[in-house]
Parts: sequence; structure tokens; C-alpha cells
Amino acid sequence: MSPALALPRASLAWMLLALVAVIVPHCRHLPIWEIAAIIGILIWRVQLHRGLWYTPGRWIKLLLALISVVGLRWQYGTLLGLEPMVGLLILSKMLKLLEMHRFRDAMTVVLLGFFTTATQFLFSQTIVDFIYSLLCFVLLVATLISLNQGQNSRPIPTLPLAIKLTLQCIPVMVVLFLVFPRLGSLWSVPLPQNAATTGVSGSMSPGDISKLTQDGGRAFTVSFRGAVPSNRDLYWRGIVMSYFDGRTWSPSRWGSYPEGTLVEWVDGSSRQPHQSWRQQGEALSAPIEYEIILEPTHQPWLFALPLAEVDESGTGVTRDFTLVKEGVVSQRLKYEVRSSLNYTLDREELSSWAESSNLQLPVDVNPTTRKTAQEWAQSSVDSEALIQRFLTMVSSDFTYTLEPPPLGVNSVDDFLWRTKQGFCEHYASAFVFFMRAAGVPARVVAGYQGGEWIENFMQVSQSDAHAWAEVWLPEKGWTRVDPTAAVAPERVESGIQAVFARSVSNPLSIEAYRHINLMNRLRLQLDIWNYNWQRWVLNYDQEQQLGLLSSLLGVITWWNAGLLLVGSVALILGLVTLYIWLANRPTRLPTEMRLFVKFCQKCRRQGLVRRQGESARSFIERLQQRYPKQHAALQEILDLFELAAYAEDKAALKLLRRAVTRFALVGKGVKT
Repeated sequence: MSPALALPRASLAWMLLALVAVIVPHCRHLPIWEIAAIIGILIWRVQLHRGLWYTPGRWIKLLLALISVVGLRWQYGTLLGLEPMVGLLILSKMLKLLEMHRFRDAMTVVLLGFFTTATQFLFSQTIVDFIYSLLCFVLLVATLISLNQGQNSRPIPTLPLAIKLTLQCIPVMVVLFLVFPRLGSLWSVPLPQNAATTGVSGSMSPGDISKLTQDGGRAFTVSFRGAVPSNRDLYWRGIVMSYFDGRTWSPSRWGSYPEGTLVEWVDGSSRQPHQSWRQQGEALSAPIEYEIILEPTHQPWLFALPLAEVDESGTGVTRDFTLVKEGVVSQRLKYEVRSSLNYTLDREELSSWAESSNLQLPVDVNPTTRKTAQEWAQSSVDSEALIQRFLTMVSSDFTYTLEPPPLGVNSVDDFLWRTKQGFCEHYASAFVFFMRAAGVPARVVAGYQGGEWIENFMQVSQSDAHAWAEVWLPEKGWTRVDPTAAVAPERVESGIQAVFARSVSNPLSIEAYRHINLMNRLRLQLDIWNYNWQRWVLNYDQEQQLGLLSSLLGVITWWNAGLLLVGSVALILGLVTLYIWLANRPTRLPTEMRLFVKFCQKCRRQGLVRRQGESARSFIERLQQRYPKQHAALQEILDLFELAAYAEDKAALKLLRRAVTRFALVGKGVKT
């Protein structure tokens, strides 16, 4: 077995600390067995340093590498996704730690640490992640410094030096970020493929929305241009679900993406271009404009207020007015929206396929609800009276709760006539089933309701997830009906926090501690920082860059843009170099010492060199023995020097300058 590289204790400590810091953010998506393997490798490396264990042989290393590859393949089902590749990178780096035989092996481990630090941003890009990555960078730089110092490495001075070097890099980084050309998709990287869907999913069963609400986390942020609508008008429409299998709602294959084929894109393309269903929506009020920054959902639909228009390539609207994006939202997405809060959808008569799609019910489920709905329909004047009767029923005898009791096979029957306790998905599902059983076209809409106003933007959280219904009424078209508002009106008027002070139960979410004043203030401050970070840094695009360059250069050409880039970097490097020179230049000697050095140089030309460690008095006394005829002149220089140096006599300093200037050794002197 090859001996391991004997690193100094300080260098090994810096290396292990840096590697642990780099790996910690990835523990959220690494499998448990890999985390255990990493801990085992770290212990192995420490024992190697202590001389208690041996370095693994060739066959053991091959076996460990094979186990790593097979384990990742088994865990993720492939080695081509982002998570398995990052997991393989981390395992490779850690295994390299066990076979460090040369100095370059240690350098390879550190450089892999830099690369692993960059992969943190493929999973999360908050300002906290950025600050943490800078900490990792500092620790890795400290490791490099310690490695190059060798046995002379001192732990305490290493960290300040690493911080200083990192700070010197930041101005160059800022200039490159602001000026370097935005290359768009050339640098895009596929984000996690095995990550769980975040936010509203493509189906809804009893308990789904309440679970999402309790998980916490940010869904998207909104900045309005103008007046902000009241909370009761903030229905962030997401996916429309028209198909019901008896327990789960999902999109109809005729209406929604990706099951459906009827999508009209912004560029006007469609599978049926002669039908423009955008014209089926009519705005009855002035539009409001706003900007949304949507967190990755790994789903194709977008969220917006009703009757939304997004004039961006790659976005479109389905036949049921679901706003969609081509592909999925795998990265944070910013889009501009115009919406009308007062509107009509499909006010004219429904087509046969749309009517059948929104009256579909499974056979032989919820018989009590079917029978009751048909009886109420016969005794009601019209659909609106039927709706009001249902809402009156649930408002008088039902409970709004995050933890409803379980439901059986006939979930709607159990909810309406037995438990009478549920969350928004229970009410929306039961209402739509009831309306359909009564012969009224209806569908479920899932999205978010409300939001929290923070400084100059609104944040919509997963705790604001909501489900409501849309029914089709003659001469009115699709009309929003929210049964939850009948049971818990404060939920719609003031938000879910007005009903459940601690709606978030996820202990890893800071929202779960908003009831603690200090934690809530910290949460709000982090939200403000993250919003500005997203808006001005993460979403800094080519348009913003061109605006900045135009303000600096006027007419933009490749020549002056390149000159600005090179000049800015050169200026920063020049300033850093000047700082280093000023910090390390020799200390300027006092005037009397510089005059004495000038005196010594004159003596050196005659072959008389001042010895190392020889004092001024000893040197001049030696000169007096060699040149007795100049004893008085030498004594004068010695007396004036001592007065200027120790008594700080300014008059003596002036006389010393004259004496040194006119002094010269005459003759060869007396040999001693």
C-alpha cells in the first residue's frame, strides 16, 4: 500500500473543514448512505494522519468507486441527471482524499472543492446561499495558503490572509458580472430532474392542499405597477381541473397542458389556429400590470390573476385559460402580466365537448350527493339559487380545518353528510361534484389566494395555496365561486394567518416561527433581501446590461464594450497591485538614520564596511583608529547623530546633514 501524503496538521485541518463546509448544503439532496460514506471517509483520513490506519490498496479503491457508481445508479435510476452527477463529484472528491500521495493530489482535492461550491447554485440561489458560498471560498483559499506554506503554516494568520485575497477578487467579479456579455442559453444548465414538484401539482385529492399549506416556503413574489388589489381579489389562478375519478381531480385532456393539445402561444401558433379562444375572454375593467418572479415548480403552468396576458415568447394559454410555459419552470422565472379583475369567460353558449367535459362524473360514487343535488336542482329557480343554497348549507354547519378526518371511498358523501370538516380542496371538490350532479357545468381551479405585503412587493407563500370552483352560468360565462369564503370568510379577506396563526408545521421553514416576534422580523428582512437579490442580481439580463452600457458608453460597439471590460479589470488589478506594494514596501527610515547610511556608503567606497550588528559608535571609533587625523570630524558626526537620534534635536539634525555632506576620508589611513 502506498503511503499517504503527510500533510501538516494545520493544512489537513483547513482541508477537512473546507470540504465539510462545501458538502453541507448538498446534504438536502444527497442520499443517506452517501452522507454516511462521507463521514466514514473523513474519519478514515484523520486516522491515516494519526498513523492508526492504512491507505486503501488498489483493489479496495476500485471496489469503493464501483460501489459509489452502482449506489448512485440504484438511487436515482440514472447517472445522467444533475443530482447523480453532483453526488458522483462529491464521492470522487472524497475518495481522492484517501489516496493523496503527492502535493498535486492535495491541490486536486481543493480545486474540486471550488467546483463543488459552484454546484450549490444549481439547487438554490438565495442571498444566504451566496454568502455561504463566499465562506466556503475563503476556507478553500485558506487551505491553498496553508498547503503552500508547508510545515511553516500557522493557522491563525492564514484566515485573515484568505479573507483579504477573497475581498480583492470581488471587484473583478462585479465588473465581469455587470459588463461581460450575457450569453443566454449557452450557459444554461438543466436543474434538478429528480426534485419533487414544488407547489401546486397536476392533480388534487383530499388533503393535498392542506399538506402543501403546512410545508411552507415561497411560491412567487409580485410587484404591482399602481394600486394593489384588495386581498379578496387576489386569486392567483393556476391549473384548471375538470376530470374526476371519484377521489382525484386532474386536468381534462381537452383543456389543459400537457395532457391537452389546445394551447395558443403568444406568437399566434396553435394546433387549431382558426380558433382564437383569447377572444372568448372579455375585460370589463381597466387592466392592472404587475411583475411575477416565480420559484421553480417543475411544472408547465404559470400563476396570475384572472384573464392574464403575457407577451413573452414561450408562453401561451390553454382552452380553459390556464397560463402555461413551453417546457417546465425548472429555473426561477420572471414575467410581466396584465390582468382584469372584472371579466367574463366564454359568455356565449358552451360547445358540446366543453359541456360534457365539465359535467363528467364517475359512475356509482357518492350516491347521496347525486340524489340530493338532483332534488335541489328541481326545486331551485335557477343555477344561482342552487349555488346560494349550497353555500348557505356549508356556512351554517361546517368547519374549516387543516386536519380534517379521513374520508372513505365515497369521499364527497362522507364530507358533506358525515364529517363536515375540511380544508379548501374538500369544499371545492364537493361543490363542483354537487353542481355537476345538478346539471351545472363546473370545474376546480387550483392556485393561491392572497399574499403578504412586504415593503414594496407582495410575497405569495405555499401557505397561501388554495382551491376554488368555477361554474358556467348563462349570459355570465365562467364565474368564480369559492365555497371556503362561505365557511371561513376571514381566510379570503385577511389571509390564512387570520384563521390559523401557525398554519406552517414544517420545522425547517422559518414561516413556522412567525408567531415569535424576533423570528418574524428576521423572516421579513430575509424576504426583503432575497427579493432585491432576485430582482437585481439573479434576474440581471441582457436588457439591463445593455441599459447600463448605454448609460456609460452611449453608442455600444464591440470595440468600446471590450475596451471598457479590459480597462475596468486592468484598473482593479492595478489598484490591487498598488495596495500590495504599499502594504509591503520597506518602512522609511528616520532622517538621521538615512544620513548615517549615506555616511556609511561614503566609507564603503574606501573599503571600510560597517559590520553586521555593529553600532554607530563602535563603527566610528574603529574609523578614528584608522584615520586619526580625521578624529575630530568623525567625532562631530557621532555627536550630532546621537543628539538627533536620541535627543531629537532638530538643530543637530541640520548640522549633521552639512557634516555628512562635506565629509570625505582622506588617504589610506593607518593599518590596525
